[in-house]
Amino acid sequence: MAKLRIALAQVNSTVGDLAGNAATIVEWTHRAAGRGAGLALFPEMMLTGYPVEDLALRASFVDASISMLNDLAARLAAEGLGGIAVVTGYLGRDAGLAPRVGMPVSGAQDGSALLYGGQVVVTSAKHHLPNYGVFDEYRYFVRPGGHRGGRSDRCL
Repeated sequence: MAKLRIALAQVNSTVGDLAGNAATIVEWTHRAAGRGAGLALFPEMMLTGYPVEDLALRASFVDASISMLNDLAARLAAEGLGGIAVVTGYLGRDAGLAPRVGMPVSGAQDGSALLYGGQVVVTSAKHHLPNYGVFDEYRYFVRPGGHRGGRSDRCL
């Protein structure tokens, strides 16, 4: 029976430090590879830091996060880590979102991505955005399909 060794990289990131956080992902993926892991898992918003707050409202920062994610996938492969699946959090965007009152104009999404073989293989966005206590995620993020609340057959 085949075995999969999973590395849980419970590391801290720095809000806004895309290059530094990407370097941390590479460093800890090297550590995971050294211990025989085939999958390395990183925290929510690892690439951007959390809580990202108003940076999510800047389209240029969302663009930079997406660009860094693609660069990170290529860097992992260039450093011989392309055969390890890496799941990390980043700041993405709902590119097809039409601007609406009460929605973040950047279309930012709290996303996760699977990196493998030098590519961003698949991405997903957080569906359940907390909006209580210290959380104000409805202010910063949109759910997949651009919906806020209620039911939608596009948001499962």
